[in-house]
Amino acid sequence: MLIASLKPRTMGGTTNTGLLAYALARAGHPVTCYDADESLQLAAWARDVDDFPCKVYEADTPAFAETVYSTMDHSRINLVDAGHAENHPDIVDSVLEVADLAIVTVSPTKPDYDRLTRPERGTPLAKLIKRSAALRDSGQPPTTVVLLNRCQASSASPAKYAELLRSGGETGAEPRWVVLTTRIPRREGIASAVGALCDKPERRAPYDTLVTELAQMGHLPGLQSTS
Repeated sequence: MLIASLKPRTMGGTTNTGLLAYALARAGHPVTCYDADESLQLAAWARDVDDFPCKVYEADTPAFAETVYSTMDHSRINLVDAGHAENHPDIVDSVLEVADLAIVTVSPTKPDYDRLTRPERGTPLAKLIKRSAALRDSGQPPTTVVLLNRCQASSASPAKYAELLRSGGETGAEPRWVVLTTRIPRREGIASAVGALCDKPERRAPYDTLVTELAQMGHLPGLQSTS
């Protein structure tokens, strides 16, 4: 299967991709990563540390569906880190053409919320996802969920923006999103993860919870029994 890790111009998308890959591998899933962000931070992270959980291939091309997808081992979970969607719509379009699941990383702030549907410049991520339906064999966009990132435990913002995302904004006229109950906390140990060792306690628990929630929702393949 192919999971697309998407983000508007926000912080933490590559961090979430890498630590999700680490959690998937710990849960027993075979994982391969693809870096479709022109910054290639995920590929550099995998190159620079000893405990990155899988191979990362450079894949920052608008021909992703034609030239990268066909080379994948589809018995594995293939995890793609895409760049800031509103600035690289050609690459994101091609990733969404073949993705089975899209996970959108969003911080619970007004700028990030606005970037989903009305960025000051560039193509809204909501529009990219919607228009991908025309490119797909199913005629429907990929299943999409929102992951709230950099959440402070004492703040009311995560609950506020989760409700806005689910309900279509204050007027109900904006796109409605499926928001995961898992929230990635605002912690230095997570914020500083890119380029550093994955195996730190604070970099494990939230992503283990994320994998459990995705599995319970039916978004992950079942694991083969070894007994």
